[in-house]
This record gives sequence, C-alpha cells and structure tokens, in this order.
Amino acid sequence: MDRTILIQQIKNYFDIKELVCPHVYQAFGELSWGFFREDYLETILFLRRHFGVKMYCNYAGMTQRGVRCNICDLVRTKIKPYPSGHVLWCAGDWTFEGYEAEQMRQEIKKIAHLLPYPIRLERSVTWVHIDTLAYGRTGKITEFNG
Repeated sequence: MDRTILIQQIKNYFDIKELVCPHVYQAFGELSWGFFREDYLETILFLRRHFGVKMYCNYAGMTQRGVRCNICDLVRTKIKPYPSGHVLWCAGDWTFEGYEAEQMRQEIKKIAHLLPYPIRLERSVTWVHIDTLAYGRTGKITEFNG
C-alpha cells in the first residue's frame, strides 16, 4: 500500500499520541508517522478493521506501550543492547476492547493466513504485544517469552 494512503487510513483509527511516547511526540509531533515501519502500520490497520473493535496502545496514563525512545525509563535503564520492536518502530502492546489478552492472541492465530505480514506475539502477558520483527521468526505467527 502507498505510504501516504496507509497513514491517511490509519489516522481514522489511531492518533499518533496513542502510538509513540510523549518524548517522541513532543520532538516530532505528526511527523512521527514518518518513522514507522510500513509492515507494522499495515498489520495494526488490518487487525483494527478485521476485528472491528477499538484497540488501545498508549492510554489511561500508560505512555511506553508503543514506540519507546532512548529517554523512556524502560529503555534508558538498559545495560545490555535493547533491539526491541518498541525502539525500532514496529511494535506495540495492545488492549482490544471486549477481549482478554489471551483470548485475542487465540483469535489472531485463527486468522494467521490473512495477516498482511508475519508477526510475533508475546506469551503469557496481560496485553497483546504485536511486532513485525524478523528476529526469531518461525512462520506467520511466532510466539516468544518476553
């Protein structure tokens, strides 16, 4: 999909503030859209449309569930390399309206063949971590322990 059209379409469902940390938004505002990997944006757009329910990333005072920058607490305290999808613009920790996290992971697995790109899902957490990293990928959906 053309990047400009993709961003126009995704803006119907998500505000940039929901997807990036406050530091990134303060520094780049709406230009932040330009940093995202297209495979990730297409994937979350597909999931939002397919399931037809609201998806929440940064909300209710949580600010590091989407893109995390080098100033964010979860990143700046790392003493080892941190090549997370959250810092590589291709990951988010999501809550889907009306679904528990494990329930949604199972629903996503059922439609793996429809996904526009392979994804990774984090196991055994109370959110739905979705990323499009290739690291450790074994198929259309790869599960990992965070």
